[in-house]
Amino acid sequence: MSIVLLAFFLFGGPAKWLMGFFVTTVGDYLWNAITMGFQTFNGEGASAWQGGWTIFYWGWWISWAPFVGMFIARISRGRTIREFMVGVMFVPTALAFFWLCIFGGSAIYAELQAANGVGTAGIAQLVRDWNLPAALYGTIDQVTSLAWLNWAMTALATFLLATWLITSSDSGTLVITTMLSMGDDNPPQKFRIVWGLGEGLVAAVLLLAGGLAALQTAAIAAALPVSVILLLMTYGIVKSLNEDSSAMPVPAEATAPDGTSLSGDLRA
Repeated sequence: MSIVLLAFFLFGGPAKWLMGFFVTTVGDYLWNAITMGFQTFNGEGASAWQGGWTIFYWGWWISWAPFVGMFIARISRGRTIREFMVGVMFVPTALAFFWLCIFGGSAIYAELQAANGVGTAGIAQLVRDWNLPAALYGTIDQVTSLAWLNWAMTALATFLLATWLITSSDSGTLVITTMLSMGDDNPPQKFRIVWGLGEGLVAAVLLLAGGLAALQTAAIAAALPVSVILLLMTYGIVKSLNEDSSAMPVPAEATAPDGTSLSGDLRA
């Protein structure tokens, strides 16, 4: 269903322009990634944008790291580190680049080609007003002139938003209850129900109390101590790999002509 929604934006809109936009954007990002990564803004509008987007998403990803990391490790049992890096870091990153370029590019194209002039399509104004869900639906309405198709894609996008949130929360709940159950791969269902409801309740209270800003603040606050733990974990993993006897180079006399280790276990 996600592919169907992506195909709607790509082929229902300016496919050639979007593909060129993707190539240009990725190249520009890779060229400026380090510079942008260390850039800070002092102006009122620019600093608010950086805090509400860049820093917030850093904190968001870090705060999710313990849950997602353990979940991915669980389903990656038996994989090599190389396979893990390619399958978890590089492939999803490339797909995320493509996904964001197609969605964001569709909105940008709609604003550039607006009938009443550049910037009059209404999508940019919705973003400025922080009405982000409406911006998504506003972009869908700009893709085609077929009202029934736009309605169907709006319904599909709403359903997908719910499934993405529910499955992510379910994964996080599974990890929490696994840790509380001392590593049990199948923790009691009642634990998952209680913690799932607790997560939803906390999010609802934050949204009702201070809206998205309160939720963003909580995510950033939770990410700060976790970031220190992540640094310690990174050091620990590098240290353990260096001390792993199976990863140590064997002497030349302990290898066969084809490089096979004669002292270690043979692997298929």
